[in-house]
Amino acid sequence: VHLVYSMLLRLDPINRKKHIYVVSSDTMVENPLIKAYLSDMLDSLNDAAKNDGLPLSAHPVRPEPHNTFWANIIGRGFPTPNLNGRFRWCTDRLKINPSGKFIEDLIRREKTEVVVLLGVRKAESVARKKRIEGREIMGRLLNRHETIKKAFVYPPIVGLTTDDVWTILMSNNMHTAWGGDNSKLV
Repeated sequence: VHLVYSMLLRLDPINRKKHIYVVSSDTMVENPLIKAYLSDMLDSLNDAAKNDGLPLSAHPVRPEPHNTFWANIIGRGFPTPNLNGRFRWCTDRLKINPSGKFIEDLIRREKTEVVVLLGVRKAESVARKKRIEGREIMGRLLNRHETIKKAFVYPPIVGLTTDDVWTILMSNNMHTAWGGDNSKLV
């Protein structure tokens, strides 16, 4: 988001034709400090975009009530997710599906195709690297979204290491392009 916001600030206003939607998944079981940080960041991002005249807005998405963590654990008797990756129902139900619904609603409302900038990186884990590489099409920046018909996916930070990400987050005196404070992350 920092890189996209920086690009928008540098882009001539006449070329800022497409609205950019920042979507953040609130799983409703986040650490309270992380939840507060994300909420503050989304609010400051929306305020700054408005003040800077940028076509950008941030939106939290949440799972439907019947698909929350507790509805699945208590209501359906699902086991809690574990690190070995077996029956990892939570990512799809708590993050991917709410984001996908937002994107599909946007496509329907605006009657257009969209490009999803996905903040995934190969360096996150061996499993993540395999999934990313399994979807890559050699020589293509954009790939069709796996489940959303009128969406393309572009992962702009896919090749960054963890150190690269921290270098970006700690640049600009540890402030985001819109003025948020990254020192809280540290």
